[in-house]
Amino acid sequence: MHIKIDKPVIESIINQALPFTEKKDNTQITSHILLKADDKLTIKATDKEIGIEIKTDANILNPGTVTINGKRFADIIKTLQNKEIEIKNEGDSIIITQDTSIYKLSSFNAQEFPEFPNPDDLIKLEIKPEEFTDAIKKIFPVIDTNNPKYELNGALFDISENTNFVSTDTRRLAVFYSEAKSKEAQIIVPKRAISEIKRIYKEDMEILFDEVYLILKDENTLFFTKLINGKFPAYKKIIPQSFKHELKVNKSDFLSHLKQVSIISNEVKITIKKDAIEFESISDEMMQAKTSMNFSSDIEEFTFAVNSRYVFDFLNVINSENFDLCLNEPNIPFVLRDGNFITIVMPLNI
Repeated sequence: MHIKIDKPVIESIINQALPFTEKKDNTQITSHILLKADDKLTIKATDKEIGIEIKTDANILNPGTVTINGKRFADIIKTLQNKEIEIKNEGDSIIITQDTSIYKLSSFNAQEFPEFPNPDDLIKLEIKPEEFTDAIKKIFPVIDTNNPKYELNGALFDISENTNFVSTDTRRLAVFYSEAKSKEAQIIVPKRAISEIKRIYKEDMEILFDEVYLILKDENTLFFTKLINGKFPAYKKIIPQSFKHELKVNKSDFLSHLKQVSIISNEVKITIKKDAIEFESISDEMMQAKTSMNFSSDIEEFTFAVNSRYVFDFLNVINSENFDLCLNEPNIPFVLRDGNFITIVMPLNI
């Protein structure tokens, strides 16, 4: 293989690909990035669980396929000037040159690089791009991390005539009701993959899936992730069907007052009265914070406690000026709602 390519072009692509490589063990071929030169330059990176393929134009002097250690390749490119770089292989080595700068790196057998899944036989999820972006953004903060129940470390795509995007960390449940349509299925997408999807997703990408993979692709990019093999909790049973109180609350006012008391503690007691909402920190230390906002309701008094971070996560991803606070009893889950997005939160015991 022998190519020439502008530094900004290859640097941008390698920076996109690097998160998909194996970081801990340089003896593994998955710590390398694959470069394949034919009519275009194709760059691949994968740790076998998740992967990305990006195609770009380059001056291809001699076709071929090589692998290069991703981290070292990125570091080399970063130090070079913003002009053309030459990359070629000599036997089992890769030579990178620019003017008087010359780097020589070892390479693996490119034939041993992991195969990517074929998107041709997968099922398409029909969804508006802006709706998919919105769903992913809103459910992401509620996906659990390092839960022994591995299926909770991902988001559920509950796909049918109307698709729900769901996540939970056992203390709260987020549900985004969408108009997405496809063949009925339930797939669990790992949190890491959701994080990468947020970063790389573009409007013209197709979303494809089967029982093993989720794939996003357009003309020049293909992203894949293996799905989590497990059974997501029966989340619909947790969603309240009715409420004693449904309050329309101004987001900015509520957020401002909640922030004030959360300086002292994330555990906050909230009391709703006829003419105000009162906020008070809950702390074992000799510290306290209190504040209140003007608010009109038909409630004599309703007090509950919550981890304020859960409320912040909801308020920070919605765009509306107001949200719905839906309540039943102080000691059972309450609901934060904004249109087709809800978060059900377990209150604290006080």
